[in-house]
Amino acid sequence: MIRGRFTAPLALALAVALGAAVAAQPKPQPQPQAGAVDGEQMIRPGQAPSNTTKDAGTRPARPAEVRVRVLLLPEFVKNNPDEYVTVDGVRYIHFRSSRLASPARPLMDPQLRYPLGELERKDGAVIVQLLIDEKGNLARSDVVCAARGFSRSATESVKDLKFQPAMAKDGPVKSYMHVEFGYGRGFPCIPAPYY
Repeated sequence: MIRGRFTAPLALALAVALGAAVAAQPKPQPQPQAGAVDGEQMIRPGQAPSNTTKDAGTRPARPAEVRVRVLLLPEFVKNNPDEYVTVDGVRYIHFRSSRLASPARPLMDPQLRYPLGELERKDGAVIVQLLIDEKGNLARSDVVCAARGFSRSATESVKDLKFQPAMAKDGPVKSYMHVEFGYGRGFPCIPAPYY
């Protein structure tokens, strides 16, 4: 009879103690994504931050959404310092340099892309530097400046381009060009890596 009188209160005290111990254990926190700090996306220099609510990629652009133009060197400058660029130890000449017999030309139009998702601004510009090898292949494309949310669209627009290579007197040479993509009214363009 004594055992019966203590069993119920003892069981109740044990249950309360176990419940308190379980509640005191730390709850598992959701693991942050790779490259995230405290649940926020970490932006590295040279990485374009997304201004979309979701990074949903890109879609084909409608004709009125994107304007494309190639930026030329100022013709009045003699011995223009921008006539050559060196990237990873390789020297490229501007595609319209007066030192060339014929300029580099794209063999097709870019497949224009537009960002998916909800943008903070519908207007923006991106300037992409295209490095073209002697065979006319796009060796590399780098964002020079970009409005938030548009850099991925511009780089995807040029990724499959093929070119007639720039020709010097001795034959084909490596060249570069700057291409501007204007979305909406086409501003602002923030220099890399600060966009």
